[in-house]
Amino acid sequence: MNEKKLLEKKEWEYYIFEEDRHIIVSVPISRPAPGFDVIYILNESEKEKYGHTGIKALKDRIEDMNVNFSNYEMNSWR
Repeated sequence: MNEKKLLEKKEWEYYIFEEDRHIIVSVPISRPAPGFDVIYILNESEKEKYGHTGIKALKDRIEDMNVNFSNYEMNSWR
């Protein structure tokens, strides 16, 4: 069983994990109630950009996750 490894975070803005050679972005949102973690798995191109420039490569994706959260996988806080 592979563990989820935290690569970086900015509390209540984003969390970046690695699991099974996938890089996962998690963005917490408080709306709609009760609150959710919005989840996205980077594709190969995004992984490469993230490997070269870090969190700057994900700025637009994180913004989109905050605005268009219903287009992503969502895990309820409850």
